[in-house]
Amino acid sequence: MEVDHDDYTTRLERRLQRERAARRAAEAIVEGSTRELFLRAERLRLLETIAVACNLSQDADAALKTTLEQVCGFTGWPVGHAYVRKHGRRVVMASTRLWWVRDNEDAADFCSRSESFTFTAGVGLPGRVMAEKTPVWIPDVTIADNFLRTEVAKQCGLRAAFAFPVMVGREVAAVLEFFSYKVAEPDEAILRTMAQIGVQLGRVIERSRAEAEAKARNAKLERMVKEAEAQRVAAEAANRAKSAFLAVTSHEVRTPLNAVLGLTEGLARTPLSPRQQSLVDGVRESGGMLLRLLNAVLDLAQIEAGKMSAHMGTFDLGGAMDAVGRVWTPRAKEMGVDLIIDLDGLPDDCALVSDKGKIEQTMVNLLSNALKFSPEGSELVLAVSAERTRDRYQVRVEIIDQGPGVSPEDRARIFEAFEQTDSGRQVGGTGLGLAICAGNMASLGGTIGQDETPDGRCRFWFEFPAEAGAAVQDVDPVDVLEASMDRPLRVLAAEDNAANRQVLQVLLEPLGVELTLVEDGLAAVEAVQVNAFDLILMDASMPRMDGAEAVRAIRAMGGLPREMPIFMLTANVFAEDVSRYRAAGVDGVLKKPIEVGELFAALAGAAARVEQPEAMEKAG
Repeated sequence: MEVDHDDYTTRLERRLQRERAARRAAEAIVEGSTRELFLRAERLRLLETIAVACNLSQDADAALKTTLEQVCGFTGWPVGHAYVRKHGRRVVMASTRLWWVRDNEDAADFCSRSESFTFTAGVGLPGRVMAEKTPVWIPDVTIADNFLRTEVAKQCGLRAAFAFPVMVGREVAAVLEFFSYKVAEPDEAILRTMAQIGVQLGRVIERSRAEAEAKARNAKLERMVKEAEAQRVAAEAANRAKSAFLAVTSHEVRTPLNAVLGLTEGLARTPLSPRQQSLVDGVRESGGMLLRLLNAVLDLAQIEAGKMSAHMGTFDLGGAMDAVGRVWTPRAKEMGVDLIIDLDGLPDDCALVSDKGKIEQTMVNLLSNALKFSPEGSELVLAVSAERTRDRYQVRVEIIDQGPGVSPEDRARIFEAFEQTDSGRQVGGTGLGLAICAGNMASLGGTIGQDETPDGRCRFWFEFPAEAGAAVQDVDPVDVLEASMDRPLRVLAAEDNAANRQVLQVLLEPLGVELTLVEDGLAAVEAVQVNAFDLILMDASMPRMDGAEAVRAIRAMGGLPREMPIFMLTANVFAEDVSRYRAAGVDGVLKKPIEVGELFAALAGAAARVEQPEAMEKAG
């Protein structure tokens, strides 16, 4: 059979062409698959690199800068830039001034122009990303309608661009944009990858924000701690200054007051006419009230510190009210006010165990306030009542006046320190009186308040519980000492103030006491070296040697001086002062102005110490 070689050749060529086409197609498929695998691997590498950088980074800017470099390296695009969300009158995207620009590229003008822009939502490429919350691709920025930087991009030769959001929750926290020198159609795979990168960066920014907020909180806390410390130091300095002022005030007021009360006490023990005795009693009662007022005012510091304590003693409530009436009735008459003392609610011999000074001072403060506001020709009533249940009293004191009263809105604050009503300020109040009254009642477990009587008069009141005491009896200390002593007590008193030495003479010599007076602590030490004394009274502040130092010197002698009873007799009686005296070795502390009862109690104790060994000697 004859073969047509031309036809055979034609068929063979067609078959070879088909095989070549099939091979090229196969190669294309393989090449495409390989390329896709490669690109996928590169995208995974990019994501991994950025993820590691984000996890290790403590700084959002560092993570953004790394991302710019890595994305530009992956895409081959030469320019990358980051914006961050800023809050002001409106929310905008503002340049971070973080760029990645390939070394041999000149995009300085474009960078400078971009940094001058801020973009609101929907405006420009960053604004579109902020509004749409998704990556955006522009194939050619030189013909884009909503780009804003078209002219400078043309000058630098930039064409294609894409940008993607950095998401923190539903908020676009930052935008990263990238530029190419070629026109390029959108690549969906790249955009998906960029969206994933945006999520990773969002975690860094969120962490950075949290750390910044924590630092801000810590910084604020540190400032607050420093301010609190500064305030504490200032408060302590102010408190020390106040304590020093109170100590000086206490000493300077107590010293002359001691002379007034001591000399008056001595005068009261001399023969007097009834009129003279009445005047002396008035001075004694007024001086005693002044002393208790001084103690109460100095206790204000203790009220503020929450350390105020009550000084309990037994006294006759009716007698105390009579004394208040005698002192304040003349003052009320001068002001044209009729002061009525109503004691009908008190039982006979109403002896209380309580702090007489605090009760008296509270009453005096309220009376003084009531007089300020009482119109001329009106009545001012001081009413006191006490109900007894077994061995306890419940005492109520009311001060009722016909003044303007206190508005309901002011009642809640008038008992706080430095709080005043307008009317109180007008009459020259300090804002401390009622606060001291409230502190007094708190220390006694009582209450204080203000209201109106049924007929509309202004009423201040206070109530407090108190134990019932034994009936108060006046005992003459001269009789007590004469009955208990076979010989006079030998007393040494160290006192640098001449008036106070005179007070001691006036008070002690009528008791038959052998009194030795010296002017300072050194003289007291010298006197103890040559004589024995039954009791030593030692002032605190003296020249050459102060009282505490003298006590230590006497105790250091040993023998009889070590056993002699020593009492500090001083105007410096703050808690720290008393602790210092105790540490020096005193047996007790007596306050100036001298409270005669306390002084005589010290004398009685000394007498008992003398009598005990003498009685034992006689018995032997």
